[in-house]
Amino acid sequence: MFRSMQWRLTTWFFLFVLVSMAGLGAYLTGSVRSSQLEGLRAQLENEARITAEISLPYLTGGDASGLETLVRTLGEQVDARITVIARDGTVLADSDEDPAIMENHAARPEIRDALATGKGESSRYSTTLGQQLMYVAVPITDGPTVRGVSRVALPLSRVESSVDRVIIGIIIATAIAAAAVILAAWLIARTTTRPIRELTRASREIASGEFGHRIAVNTRDESGQLAHAFNEMSSKLKETLGTISEDRARLTGILDNLTDGVILTDGEADIVLINRAARKLFRAGSENVRGRPLIEVAREHELDDILSSCLKTGGEQSVQFESRASGRFLRAIAIPVTPDRPRGVLLVVQDLTELRGLQTMRRELVGNISHEFRTPLAGLKAMVETLRDGAVDNKETARDFLGRIEGEVDRMTQLVAELTELSRIETGKAELKPEPVNLSALVDEVITQLGPQMERREVTAVKELAPDLPPVPADRERVRQVIINLVHNAIKFNRPGGSIRAATKTIDDAVLVEIADTGQGISRDALPHVFERFYKADRSRAGQGSGMGLAIARHVVEAHGGKIRVQSEEGKGATFTFTLPLAGKK
Repeated sequence: MFRSMQWRLTTWFFLFVLVSMAGLGAYLTGSVRSSQLEGLRAQLENEARITAEISLPYLTGGDASGLETLVRTLGEQVDARITVIARDGTVLADSDEDPAIMENHAARPEIRDALATGKGESSRYSTTLGQQLMYVAVPITDGPTVRGVSRVALPLSRVESSVDRVIIGIIIATAIAAAAVILAAWLIARTTTRPIRELTRASREIASGEFGHRIAVNTRDESGQLAHAFNEMSSKLKETLGTISEDRARLTGILDNLTDGVILTDGEADIVLINRAARKLFRAGSENVRGRPLIEVAREHELDDILSSCLKTGGEQSVQFESRASGRFLRAIAIPVTPDRPRGVLLVVQDLTELRGLQTMRRELVGNISHEFRTPLAGLKAMVETLRDGAVDNKETARDFLGRIEGEVDRMTQLVAELTELSRIETGKAELKPEPVNLSALVDEVITQLGPQMERREVTAVKELAPDLPPVPADRERVRQVIINLVHNAIKFNRPGGSIRAATKTIDDAVLVEIADTGQGISRDALPHVFERFYKADRSRAGQGSGMGLAIARHVVEAHGGKIRVQSEEGKGATFTFTLPLAGKK
């Protein structure tokens, strides 16, 4: 059938009509397009120059807000996209978009040409507006000075609409002329729809995640352009999704490295997002909690209450509570994602346990200082009142009371000095004066210095001091005070006839000093607290110490980059050791 003369004649006739109408259509289309483009180009140039003149005062005056308002007003009046750009390509104002989020336009061809020749134009696809635009740009000049560039753009769809009307007329004429060749028209229709079928097939591939699928571009007509545009869209889509994935991964990384717990819920109080800190706080582990109710995962009614209030009122809510699961003290803030009608809530959960502990320590410190001063002050007041009531006339009694008063004053003065020194060390304000120090020699000096105390307490010293000990960089006087505090405690809390062992040796990249006694030892409950300020174990309550010596010792050692430890069993004495790093080993 398809080889019959009738079919061939019909085909040739159809081709004749088609070629004739196509020639006419090409001529008319080109003529209309050229005329429309020229008219559009002239219109854009005129509007660009008007915009340049009007916007010049705003540029010279630095009125960015007024410039944006002007450009938007002009854009609405002339129904065109107007952009004012600085010489360096920075977008200063745009009638359609926020200039703050627009990229630099220095590389745009129309901008380069406008700055170079006084006028620039370009036609291209705008990814911002999603359509083909014609751009015309002219410089904004202030005498010989170029202040920027005024650019006006209009969619080419206005030109194409005129061209389309011509094409439609040609198609109608062709359809009338080719009414006798329906079969040929059917074949042409089939041929015409082939790119659409290919687009459909390619779209399905992309919908299934195959972003690498491409349509073969064999022509430069509308079908080829459509195929080319589709391929570009596929590439852009792949790139955009990749960027979104990277941004999401970056956001996840940031959230997971936050120390505060962050939970995002939807309007039904179901979890949409949760970071690592929140998982740790509520012991969610690595299980998938997305889509589960918050109360089911966190199991804290306080969180559920502020979440419900936030969703109901649309206002920020907060609460502080102690977690039933972990026993930690938490502060939670619920913030609506959209304040007017919350579609979700952002929960920020802060762990205030350490802060609360610091507040407790501060209260205890104030209480301890008050206690340390209250007792001697009460004694001083009593002795002063006794002297005032007549005891001052008895020289022996007065001398005894004055001696006691002097002792109490000296003790309080020492306590203030120790507190001041500890505060300076803790805050880093204490200036260390490092010099090479032989710890064996320094320990030997302290043992000799405290020899009379050991004799009075009937305590003997056993020295195991390394003779070839390398020197350490340290503040001699502060380290001496550490050793004095440790040896003094070993004497004070030893038993009559007991002994003290003082040893030094090199260990790894540090020098170790060990002071051991044969006293009654320290209880297991007291061991974790012996280096706290004002702390006195039960065995030392009878002493007159301030409870500051070991706290100062710890901070001095740590300020030198060293470590201090204690080992003890009740009834078997105590062993204090500290290390100081060798030069260059901190």
